[in-house]
Amino acid sequence: MESKLTGNMLRVQGVGEIEVKLHRPISGKIKTVAVKRECGKWCVCFCEAKPLPVLDTAIGMDVGLESFATSSNGDTIPNPHWYRSAEAKLGRAQRRVARRKKGSHRRRRAVALLQKVHTRIFRLRNEFQHRQSFRLVRDSGTIVVEDLNVKGLAGGMLSKYVHDAGWSSFIAKLSHKAENAGRRLIAVNPAGTSQACICGASVGKLLSDREHVCTACGLIAPRDVVSAQVILQRVRIGPSNRNVEELISSVI
Repeated sequence: MESKLTGNMLRVQGVGEIEVKLHRPISGKIKTVAVKRECGKWCVCFCEAKPLPVLDTAIGMDVGLESFATSSNGDTIPNPHWYRSAEAKLGRAQRRVARRKKGSHRRRRAVALLQKVHTRIFRLRNEFQHRQSFRLVRDSGTIVVEDLNVKGLAGGMLSKYVHDAGWSSFIAKLSHKAENAGRRLIAVNPAGTSQACICGASVGKLLSDREHVCTACGLIAPRDVVSAQVILQRVRIGPSNRNVEELISSVI
């Protein structure tokens, strides 16, 4: 299906011209256009290719639950906890559905309200991840992340919080933006990144330990910052790392 955007008018083959509300100007070349219906409303998603100026900077990124992500240079992205903040509203909507008789008009209305709450959570999380991934790709020439088994982590005792963080979708967005902007995204072996020091010594920690204290070199620093620095170091190992093309195919 061919389409063309002129101003705020989108021409879709077989449909005609549709007025769209653009959330931001589109300055790059549009690669694909997806039209979909969500919770009774129509949405248009544009994928644009816009190479960025070459940068020789590199950062390591450690994703987590307390903070959404921490970089090797000490920057922290707070975790907004979209699902947790909407749990009370979701609970009320779910109880309303449970009280309604199956097949009734009132139940359909209650289900529509529940879908609306879920859709809002999804859109907030999606916009947050798009903004953060764009900022990382804009400011860094090479981004190094852990090659996490998110599906395995989501099956444990912290599954609700792992799903709320949405690491897989964030890495997918980071991968596509890096490819379109001419950046490098590399995934390294995640084994022991939180239990090692940048000097190479092993520093055991519990999940509740938020400070890194190395008795070998004397380094005392926030746990997540040191983990991000170890992740950046591992990019030099080579054989076990995966580049952006392999990462994109694994997260889709």
